[in-house]
Amino acid sequence: MHFGPYSLLLLAAAANGLLLAVLLLLPVGKHSGSAALAALVASIALRTAPYILGFAGAYDLHPALTFAPFDLTLAWGPLLWIYVTTLATGAPPLRRARHFAPAALQLAYQVVCFALPAATKWNWYGGDHLQIVEPLGAFLILASLGAYSIAAWRVYERWQRWLDENLSNREESRLGWLRIMLLGMAATGALGASMMVVHVAVRPLDYFARLPIIVMLAALTYLVGLLGFRFGRGAIAISLPSGAPAETPEARATVATKNYASQASAWRDQILATEWHHDSLLTLATLAASLGTSPRTLSRTLNEGLGQSFNGFINGLRVDDAVVRLRQPGAPDVLRVALDVGFASKASFNRAFKAHTGTTPTAVRDGKSAEFAAQFPPTTTLAASEATE
Repeated sequence: MHFGPYSLLLLAAAANGLLLAVLLLLPVGKHSGSAALAALVASIALRTAPYILGFAGAYDLHPALTFAPFDLTLAWGPLLWIYVTTLATGAPPLRRARHFAPAALQLAYQVVCFALPAATKWNWYGGDHLQIVEPLGAFLILASLGAYSIAAWRVYERWQRWLDENLSNREESRLGWLRIMLLGMAATGALGASMMVVHVAVRPLDYFARLPIIVMLAALTYLVGLLGFRFGRGAIAISLPSGAPAETPEARATVATKNYASQASAWRDQILATEWHHDSLLTLATLAASLGTSPRTLSRTLNEGLGQSFNGFINGLRVDDAVVRLRQPGAPDVLRVALDVGFASKASFNRAFKAHTGTTPTAVRDGKSAEFAAQFPPTTTLAASEATE
């Protein structure tokens, strides 16, 4: 065998992928869902093995290696979906084992074919396998990856919407890294589908013609493994509710005689007076308890009365307070203001401030935002208690 640049490049990627899979199972990288992610990274790395051996000439020297069971691509979709679901809910989905039945059949097919006598194996490989089984298998793999990627994306989006409605400092859990991971899997599937169309409808693709998808698999190994190892442990796992809880008669009576706008305004005044919005750990549930209502009623009142999510409403109050503080003579540094009004970090404060005002905290503090000053003239709308400080 001769390991040329192609085989060495893929070998390095596969080795690093397997190393990342191991790290994900050790205490240094273990987190909710790490077992599913480790299996996904390892199976992606393993998929490059036939091409490592092929570019090195191993199949020519040792044809018995044909059908060696390296391909577990029908497990990729379920593993991705299980990983995202586990992060979002704090627990893997029930009855998940049945989702691996297609992957088990895929593995069994390879094992049976691998055990065939050499002559029978070659005849099967060059005949019905290449003509029927491989195209059908590629279609099933892409269909599986597409369906499970869509399912994983829906879990991710539902998780993000729920966080918007329930956390005041949800900027800390935007999970952009998970979005990149999902898009990377989708892009790989799209490239694979394109190459399958060319292979079936235009001309058969040999090892070298398939190099783009194999290189992308090598890159995907790094992408999925590194992102999961770096950020997965810090992901906020909050159980998504299986259904909205029923409102109590007391909660329904809260808004029965008032319209949503007036009730939202009254609650806004109460929150400002008590400065509950300055609590960086404030959630929909804790605020609802303080107001004597249910989380569902509070969320609906904010949405119907103000057209805002819980997160947008609370951060708007915090930004309003921050504006007043920043425009006072001798205003403290931006980080101090951010923490004082309830933000958990300067980064989340900057994002929320920009979204609500169209400018930056520093520009407001230094009086450099003329457009902002014209739109929002100086005011002293802080709570009365602060005016005496």
